[in-house]
Amino acid sequence: MYKNFDKLNDDKKNKIIQAAIREFADKGYMAASTNNIVKEADISKGALFNYFDNKKNLYLYVTDYAIEYYLNYMMDKIKINNPDIFQRILEWQELKISISTENPIVYKFFASVFINTPEELKSDIDERYKRLKEYSEKLTLKDIDLSLFRDDIDKQKALEIIAMALNGILENSNLLYKSLDDYGYDNRNQFYTKLKEYVVVLRKVFYKEEYN
Repeated sequence: MYKNFDKLNDDKKNKIIQAAIREFADKGYMAASTNNIVKEADISKGALFNYFDNKKNLYLYVTDYAIEYYLNYMMDKIKINNPDIFQRILEWQELKISISTENPIVYKFFASVFINTPEELKSDIDERYKRLKEYSEKLTLKDIDLSLFRDDIDKQKALEIIAMALNGILENSNLLYKSLDDYGYDNRNQFYTKLKEYVVVLRKVFYKEEYN
């Protein structure tokens, strides 16, 4: 679909992608101006639409780019995937804070995509969110040390409950952040503190006493 864009050299592609991400992050999908994007990227409007056909395709392209950037960052930074699921959850949240600190524009863009999804693109974004969520859950539950769990519980069901609890915490935060201008950027550390409090409770429920 993007063969004309893919033919460009990496520097030019990156300049267009970054210009688009900044404009969409600052203005949102509906208010974003392709005029601003082409001006910052130093290309013609005709060239932009030759690459992407329309604003929707451009938005979805940079969304996929941001997802790949995020996942590659996480995989690069994770040296050892902690076998303790609760420590893993906290370490991953620390990484999310790190990436948002290093690149706040990507955080803002991500938040505008998934927290304040444009109605016109809801089905496209929901599909991407579902894939990202499934992938994240798979990584979260991979190679977990089940010996840490109490012997008197069904460990598989315990993992399912933990996953549901995490999803609930995230969804509640997203509902709150949707009403904030910065989509919760200034609340990242508060969210981490809140997550740690939930982790303490979950450890006591599911882990053997010596691991609390």
